[in-house]
Amino acid sequence: MTKLFVFTAGVPAARKHISDSISAPVKLSKLDDALEPHEASYVRSLLPSDEGFFAWGAVPGEKNIPTWEAMGEGDIVLTAYDNHYRYVSSVLLKLHNRELAKSIWDVDADGNTWEYMYILSEPKPIKVHVTAEPAIGYLYNGYRGFTQIKNRIDRINDDFGDLNSFITAAFGVDMPKLVIPIELLAAEQEAESTGSFDPDSVLDERKKVFAAIVRRRGQPKFRKEVMEAYEGKCAVTGCSVEAVLEAAHIKSYAGDNTNHVTNGVLLRADIHTLYDLGKLKIDEKGVVHLDSDLKGSIYGVHSGQKISLPKGVKKAPNIKALKNKFSGSIEPMLAIL
Repeated sequence: MTKLFVFTAGVPAARKHISDSISAPVKLSKLDDALEPHEASYVRSLLPSDEGFFAWGAVPGEKNIPTWEAMGEGDIVLTAYDNHYRYVSSVLLKLHNRELAKSIWDVDADGNTWEYMYILSEPKPIKVHVTAEPAIGYLYNGYRGFTQIKNRIDRINDDFGDLNSFITAAFGVDMPKLVIPIELLAAEQEAESTGSFDPDSVLDERKKVFAAIVRRRGQPKFRKEVMEAYEGKCAVTGCSVEAVLEAAHIKSYAGDNTNHVTNGVLLRADIHTLYDLGKLKIDEKGVVHLDSDLKGSIYGVHSGQKISLPKGVKKAPNIKALKNKFSGSIEPMLAIL
């Protein structure tokens, strides 16, 4: 489920940072200067434009860090100051990087910087008073710092259908929607109708590419079940961008009996690759373990965290499958039936 966050810019220093990274984009060169080449390349791949990127962050703190940890890709972020909501955007990526934050915003009087960062879609300017209808009653009457709006989301969903519809009603803007290439839709439809997908039977090279994507994302029925179980969000990152989510098999695919929801975990494409390579592991308790060479990378934030699990016990990952995958065992998974 999409979550909603608010950050403030009440003091002069924070207001200056609005022009540094919200009302105008940050130069892409800052990514190259602060990140390893493969990390910078990955962040660039998520950006909708090559003209720069938008970002905000939080300084280390007892309240800020848990709020940042709760944030996931696709969540909506409001900017508020002077008793008005000023911008609305969505999260493209989270990263914890002091060097990058310092290069954008410098440090505060205590030597801290806004290192718990989140890269945003281009913020859309708005100007709505915090007590204006229909925001009043659904959102808070005031904010002090970085805040997640939790206890009112159910009411918003009940009254508006979803959070995006509320944002449109309250602020007059539509959140950007991902456009899935028509070739990918066609490939999924063909896979659904045939029950399998053989790239060698497709003459057009471009269709072969999309056939490979379909196979990677999982057979449509299996993927749909896993998507529904995890409510359309990566179990590790919280990413809700459907086009990059894949139904990962815990026990490697070995026929239809392994296409069971309890043998699946919904993962973002890059996380899926790391999982298949054994660079990122998930133990039987759902705790993420990383290879030492990943702990200093953008993936380091996930080390030791617990994955998000389906609400229904019957759809939760098979414990024996997780244990065998974690240990590298190839023992047959008879429980997955």
